Amino acid sequence: MEGLPTDELSIQNGIMVTRATRYPVLVDPQGQGLTWIKNREEKNMLRVTSLVEKQFRNHLEDCMSFGKPMLVENIEETLDPVLDPVLEKRFVRKGKGFIIQLADKEVDFCETFNMFCTTRLPNPHYSPEMSAKVT
Repeated sequence: MEGLPTDELSIQNGIMVTRATRYPVLVDPQGQGLTWIKNREEKNMLRVTSLVEKQFRNHLEDCMSFGKPMLVENIEETLDPVLDPVLEKRFVRKGKGFIIQLADKEVDFCETFNMFCTTRLPNPHYSPEMSAKVT
């Protein structure tokens, strides 16, 4: 599967990334899925970031506006609340396009935007609320 290892967890991650309607979280303790996504989305100008990066919100806004994929590395068991409207896909049609409300700002939303999250935690325990928002 496009250079993805053949172990069961990697195959499950690959299926979630390619078939899910929600944004996926890859449980990736060895970093193989991370490498696979970087290689797979490189041609689409993948933006790699993390929740602790100063420019995280700017990266998110740019990727959503221009329809570029975004990879959020090394998440823990909670996510930044600024991602809630994105994860819940609360976009609204405005004119010919879509917008999404990020805290105090309306941001253009392009339908080709995609977001991936990875965690190095081998057995993460996510809240039911977070589990409902991601795959």
